[in-house]
Amino acid sequence: MSRRAVLLALVVMVASVPALVPADTRPPIDTYLQARDHGLTGVVTGEAFAEPTQPSGPATPFSDVSVMLLPAVPDFEAELDQIRAGLRENARAYLGAAERLRAAREGLERDLAFSGGGELVLGEVTDASGRFRFDSVPTGGWILLAWRDEPHAQSARRIRAKGAGDFVGLTQMTGFTVVTLWRLAIDVRPGEQAAVRLNDRNIWLTVVREDKRTVEPPKATDGTGSKRRQGQH
Repeated sequence: MSRRAVLLALVVMVASVPALVPADTRPPIDTYLQARDHGLTGVVTGEAFAEPTQPSGPATPFSDVSVMLLPAVPDFEAELDQIRAGLRENARAYLGAAERLRAAREGLERDLAFSGGGELVLGEVTDASGRFRFDSVPTGGWILLAWRDEPHAQSARRIRAKGAGDFVGLTQMTGFTVVTLWRLAIDVRPGEQAAVRLNDRNIWLTVVREDKRTVEPPKATDGTGSKRRQGQH
């Protein structure tokens, strides 16, 4: 085969290979917005409660549980799975999980806003009876994220005034917060109601967040132990 024939064959082969187009990772908001505009919406209701400690006892409602509905985005869900899978790597990964989950959620919220789908970020808080409700939810697949904070305070180590300057700019642990999270996939259909129950048995993840404070620098004194007035020389 001549050199010209070989080159022609290579050109044909290259032309037949499909171009590698970067995957579109933007949230698929168009279908949700179209469903909303055409009145294809449903209702999502739910309740959050602790199971009774005794068979005949009443369930205890969880008030002030933050609940969010977000469009089902595969990249976002994969990120949540990755965070959960990495919890056992080391103590730092476990203690940083709450912050990473928050950052992932806020990242999706920004992506939705930039794509024109900020209205698809739906949020509620459970009432005193542990109930919540979302009306006019566009048809489609959604992910429900809910979390409950349970703070545990502890006495911070007291720093003497004489050595306080050595700790300026450092942080000090004042306690910790147990964060209980729920994650559910919901399929919203036109004119229908999807009911969910958040309880002790379907918790998706429990993590701990350290609560810290910044050590403030000591205020200047006049040498006698009393604070100097502002502007005094």
